[in-house]
Amino acid sequence: MSTKERRTTTLFLADDDECVRRTLEHFFAQCPGYQVVGAASDGAAAVEGCKRLRPDVALLDIQMPVLSGTGAARLILEEGYAKCVVMLTAFSDRESVQEALEAGAFGYLTKPFEPDKILPTLEVCLYRSREYHLLRKEQRNLDRRLGERETVDRAKLLLMESRRMSEEEAYRYIRELSRRKNLSMAKVARYLVEQLGGAP
Repeated sequence: MSTKERRTTTLFLADDDECVRRTLEHFFAQCPGYQVVGAASDGAAAVEGCKRLRPDVALLDIQMPVLSGTGAARLILEEGYAKCVVMLTAFSDRESVQEALEAGAFGYLTKPFEPDKILPTLEVCLYRSREYHLLRKEQRNLDRRLGERETVDRAKLLLMESRRMSEEEAYRYIRELSRRKNLSMAKVARYLVEQLGGAP
């Protein structure tokens, strides 16, 4: 994909050290395809900023006043205020990093920053984030289809009991009703379950 075709990745920076924020802002200003859309000096402001701006990536310092980076990361990810969270940390914060990763962060950058590692780390974290969200979407779809299948099976059983149909006849009946009414089999099955007194 060419630089022109690539979608801009938006970033939100949160660190109580203004020098760190300025360093990162200057770095990303030189990087095509990346745009810093906001910054904050504490965790609570980071949550509010991400809520308002909905960046692709929130870069959060672990040690911040008002609300820690870990606490901010948890809230931002739970509420979907950013697609991906990357922690900013000193080498001495290993335990905090582990806690942040358990809270849902997709990776971390260590201070002082090594410029040649910033973009590769972000790209890996973004890739992991996309994979994670894709898996969650697939899981939701699987859960929905499983729920629909269970409803169809319940409707079949009720038809078999109330109308003396075989399982195949009950399935064909639901399928034909679905076709005639131009409704999904799941909707037809829910209707039949209600009508035949099988609602829980």
